[in-house]
Amino acid sequence: MLSALIALLSASTPVPAQTPAAPSPMLVEITEGQPVTIRQDRAYLLFRIHRPKGVPSFEPVFLRKPTSAELDDYRAAKAKAFAEARPKLIEEREKTMRRRAEQESQGRKPSGPVPPEPILDTFPYFYPAVANLAGIRHNFPLAKGAPDNLYLIEAVPGDYVLYGTSWGMGPQGLAVCWCLGTVGFTAKAGVVSDLGTMFFDTAKFRSKVPELKDETGFGPSSDTPWFLIGGTVRPDRRDGALPAALAAIPVSPADYVAVGSFVDLNNGGINRLGPVPGVLDYVRSKPIDVKTGVAAAGGAVGR
Repeated sequence: MLSALIALLSASTPVPAQTPAAPSPMLVEITEGQPVTIRQDRAYLLFRIHRPKGVPSFEPVFLRKPTSAELDDYRAAKAKAFAEARPKLIEEREKTMRRRAEQESQGRKPSGPVPPEPILDTFPYFYPAVANLAGIRHNFPLAKGAPDNLYLIEAVPGDYVLYGTSWGMGPQGLAVCWCLGTVGFTAKAGVVSDLGTMFFDTAKFRSKVPELKDETGFGPSSDTPWFLIGGTVRPDRRDGALPAALAAIPVSPADYVAVGSFVDLNNGGINRLGPVPGVLDYVRSKPIDVKTGVAAAGGAVGR
């Protein structure tokens, strides 16, 4: 399962953290045939992925916003790792500067870049204690259907953002980030939240999915290193039928909120999540919170 960490990872080689314990999975699929037992320390996400014949398989990627305590732990761990690494980083920088000065004194062109001055804010750091970005696997639904598969995900409670989408084939990754506007919701402990139906398709060609007609058909210029993906969500349930495993379990509709634009440097492409009725719209490409009529809040969302 795809995972990422609280801090954005820079292009530099990250310094490993000293925390040995790997985090428990943030999202766990409950698949067909498994019993459904609602834990009071976990939240549950119920949704459908609409995939008519001819549409490739895609997988939603969710981000859980880190808690204040998690951020405090991360900052403390990063500061400790930086303090331990700083002497060597300074030594490497000074060694490079001496070598370049010697080359210049000999009339030669200095070779190799000078490492940046080591400071905490730009220190590249890999933090394994908390994973807060994860995708689900499209081929592990709770109930298979045509054209909709139904998924039930056991999740760490918290505030979530529908962060992006991965292809359903090959290695999982953040193929597209909904950096230009998306939706979020709160996953409450002990509650099954119905996220409605999700729609995804490639953006190059006009999709046969009516909900994506205005989010696709952009031609080859829309392609990045990967094919651009279009997507949206419909909060309403397609029908009232749920599998027998959920027959006696209360299900509540998710209370979606609009999320404005934000920056992510580790993705295959960026796009907006298509308008979501009653939640998210766009005016001159700017994401609008339909509930308030003002620009949707974005900025740092916690990756």
